Amino acid sequence: MQRRGVVSLLITGLLAAGRAQAADDSALPPWFDLDVKGLLDARLALTSQTKSWEDGGLGKVRWGSDGGAGVLARPEGALVIQPRFGFDWSGFIQLSASSQQRPAMDLQEAYIAYKTPPASRFSFKARAGIFFPPISMENDGLAWTSPYTITSSAINTWVGEELRTIGGEGALSWRPDEAVEIGVTGALFKFNDPAGTLLAWRGWALSDREVGIFDRVPLPPVRIIRPGANLDKQAMSEEPYHEIDERFGYYAAAHLTHDGYGRLQALRYDNRADDRDIEYGQWAWWTRFWSVGYTSPERLNFTFIAQYMTGTTTVISLPAPRMGLVYTDFWSAYALVSKDWGRHRLSLRLERFGADDGDTFPDNNNEHGTGVTAAYVFRPTARQRVTLEVLHVDSQRPERVYLGFPAKAHETVLQASYRFFFGTGG
Repeated sequence: MQRRGVVSLLITGLLAAGRAQAADDSALPPWFDLDVKGLLDARLALTSQTKSWEDGGLGKVRWGSDGGAGVLARPEGALVIQPRFGFDWSGFIQLSASSQQRPAMDLQEAYIAYKTPPASRFSFKARAGIFFPPISMENDGLAWTSPYTITSSAINTWVGEELRTIGGEGALSWRPDEAVEIGVTGALFKFNDPAGTLLAWRGWALSDREVGIFDRVPLPPVRIIRPGANLDKQAMSEEPYHEIDERFGYYAAAHLTHDGYGRLQALRYDNRADDRDIEYGQWAWWTRFWSVGYTSPERLNFTFIAQYMTGTTTVISLPAPRMGLVYTDFWSAYALVSKDWGRHRLSLRLERFGADDGDTFPDNNNEHGTGVTAAYVFRPTARQRVTLEVLHVDSQRPERVYLGFPAKAHETVLQASYRFFFGTGG
C-alpha cells in the first residue's frame, strides 16, 4: 500500500469512528469528545547572508539570501484535530500550512491511540498511523513546536525533516512508587527509506520547518548526483516518506523518570533499508543511530535539557576500506537552559554538530559546526505568544567550494514570531 493509501485509510477511519460513536444520538454521547485547535504564526526574519540550502546553497539556517541580508515576512499555521472515545481510545490529526511546503498545506501526523486506565502500577499505550518518533525533548508544544525557542536544535530539526513513524508503536510503563517511572517503547515502521539523504548531502541544519508527508525538499547540487556522476539517478528533490525495499524498520527506547532527579531516556533507531535499492529517483539509505537525553525535574525553578545523537547513514554499502558509495558518520549534541517567570521566559541553547565522510567517492560530506540560540518569550494572554530570537551558526563544509561558496560560513538570523492559539479542549 502506498503513502496516499495509508493516509486516506487513517483519516477515513478516524472520521468514521467519530461518526459511528455519535450515530445513536443527535447529541454527542458523554464519552465522546472532539478537540479542534491550532495556531497562526506571523513571522518576521532578518536573514543570513549565506544562501540557504532550500535555495540551492549549503547554508545551515532556514532563512538565507545570496550575498546580502534581507527581511522576510512569512505567515504559517497548524491545525490539530483530536477525537476522543472515552478514556482509552483517541485519534490525532495534525495539518500544517507554510509557503515553503510543497504542497502549501500538508499532513504531519495522523494516528489512532489506545491507553489503559490508571488502575495499577503498570500502564500500556499504543498508537498506529503516522507520528513523530519519541526522540525530541524540546518540541513538546502544540503542533510539535517548542515552548523555549522558535528554531529547533540541529537534532530535532533533522527529526522534523526526515523522520516519521508510519507504522505501529507500543509503550509499557511501571511505577514502583509515586516518584519513579520506568518505561520501554518499541515500534515497527515502513515508508522512511530515504531518511539520511539530507543529513549526508546537505548536512545538519537549524530550522523549525517540519516536512509534511507529501512534501518534497530540494537537494543541493552536490557533485555525486549531478548528470554523469555515480548517483545521477537521484532526483534533485527528496521524498522523505517513501517505501522502496519493502523492509520494516524499528526503534526501541527506554526511559527512567524520577520526580526529584528528572528524566533520562535512550533510543536506538534502524530503518534497515536495503541501500542498493532506488525507486522513482529516491535511494534507500540505511540509517541507524543512538539518541540519549536528559530533562531536569519539574520541581526546579528552571529547565535544563541535554541531548546527544550519533549514527551512520549509507548508500550502496561496500566492504572495507571503501565502506560505501556514500558512507557518513554523524553526531550532534546540545544543552538548553530556560527560565520561566509569570508571562516571560528566557532560553539559551548551545550546540555542536559534525559529520565524517568515510567513503572515497566524489562528494565531501565532512563538516563541523557550532550553534548558539537565545530567545525571549512574552505571553500577553493565554492565547498569544511573542518570541524574539537570535540564532548564530558557525560551520565548515568543504563541499561548499564545489558549489562556488566559501567552505566556512558564519550565519546570523534575527526572528520575531507572533503566535495566536485558537480552538477548544485542553
